[in-house]
Amino acid sequence: MIVPDETIFGANDIGEGITYGQVRRILDDKERIHFLRLRLNTFFINQTQPLQISKSAFPLTLMTCVGIETLGEIFIQEDKHDTSFQFVEIIKKVHQKFGRPMSKDFDKKLTEIWKQKDLSNIDCYGKVLYRFFRNTMIHGYQAKGVFLSYEDLNEINIDKSSGFIIMNPDWFWNQFKIAYDSLFLEVENAQPNNPLRINCLKYISEFLLE
Repeated sequence: MIVPDETIFGANDIGEGITYGQVRRILDDKERIHFLRLRLNTFFINQTQPLQISKSAFPLTLMTCVGIETLGEIFIQEDKHDTSFQFVEIIKKVHQKFGRPMSKDFDKKLTEIWKQKDLSNIDCYGKVLYRFFRNTMIHGYQAKGVFLSYEDLNEINIDKSSGFIIMNPDWFWNQFKIAYDSLFLEVENAQPNNPLRINCLKYISEFLLE
């Protein structure tokens, strides 16, 4: 075991610390999923929420991307031929617009702007966000094709004439939290053969607890 038993895993339902050793001794699958959700509530949701209150646009949106990536690791089986696959499958659940194919006008403008780059695998707006926000923010803290605004809009604007996406950071975070709650509710009550549930339990046993 890489992580010692006495290390704090998260919190229980009344906010008391629970260790890796205690979670390792849990045999009920639904209870394991429940404690994973409590762990993420404690260490991710609750600690990211103050960024929304303080209007910290870049950190909030970057952490939203980290959350999407994490849910992808938990619920979606990896595609070794597409590093964006898990992220995109989750962002489609954040909002349906991210799963839509790019319009011809948007695709044309995107190609003009990034003509020096290979864009052959970008076939939906979610992949635009992965390539030109998630990647560029994590590796250089700069957005290049997705921009943030509190003033101009309340949600998301896909500007077909410019080849850019503009998002409200609060909207993005709030939509993520809705998708987060929905996914865990679905998986906690799913049948044993549900793919999301299978991947979640695999993540718990092989990634977290081994």
